[in-house]
Amino acid sequence: MNTQYSTVSTGNREQLPTLKVVNRHCKAEIALFGAHLLSFIPNSDGKERLWLSDTAIFDKSKPIRGGVPICWPWFGGIYPDFATNQVSELPAHGFVRTQDWRVIGIEETPESTVITLSPTQLGLFGFSDNLLTYVEVTFSEKCSIKLITKNKSEQPVKITAALHTYFNVTDIHHTKILGVEGRYIDKTRESGIFEQPLPYLISSETDRIHLQDEDNLFEFIQVNSQHDKISIEQHGHDSVVIWNPWQEKSKSMADMQENGYLDMLCIEASITQGTVLAAQERHELVQIIG
Repeated sequence: MNTQYSTVSTGNREQLPTLKVVNRHCKAEIALFGAHLLSFIPNSDGKERLWLSDTAIFDKSKPIRGGVPICWPWFGGIYPDFATNQVSELPAHGFVRTQDWRVIGIEETPESTVITLSPTQLGLFGFSDNLLTYVEVTFSEKCSIKLITKNKSEQPVKITAALHTYFNVTDIHHTKILGVEGRYIDKTRESGIFEQPLPYLISSETDRIHLQDEDNLFEFIQVNSQHDKISIEQHGHDSVVIWNPWQEKSKSMADMQENGYLDMLCIEASITQGTVLAAQERHELVQIIG
């Protein structure tokens, strides 16, 4: 490691070991538990891009609330059709966000620090251990997160996945989303299909799946919250999920403070319809935060 470019040091969030990155462009922190990005602060404005719950649990008893959870090889309750039929026994959002990951590479240049991690256990819940995944995080003026899947088997494999990112906003009542529009599936209204009015504002519990089509690629998104702006670029997804639990659901979540909904918004690069990887094929789900 060439320390003239950056400092990558070990730390802890309560009981969880983390890596802390300081380079010429940013400060950041990533937990080895779940390969979970906890913080990204660009030096350009010194503002935290990611939201982390004040009551997040860091003892490995459950996933961390906030930051960027990794959902793989399935997302939410949308299970690939080759997985075990015992759906009720499957953990939400896959099995990699609740295990330790190992660092398999750190690369540094004058412009960036790249950390690559892989989970310690694959081949669970009926999935082949030839279905591999890695997370590659690049820290520079922006933060790029790549969730890489490789099918090393000789059979096609279907997955769903997501980068379940919690963004830090100033005030949800004065937050506008640009770059997402059109029809969406509303999980709060029996999965009915509705048309998104513009401007895109959040005023109640929100759990929406915006499916990508030729007119709506959802590759470039901007979040405006009073005087703050967050830019988001996404690739390898088939949908974008917008989520905010609002007040009543926040009260029911032990790892989220009652008023936590006021300064957070999830915008998730997602594969909800499923993507099939042919034998030896590779897929990248990418979200770039600026």
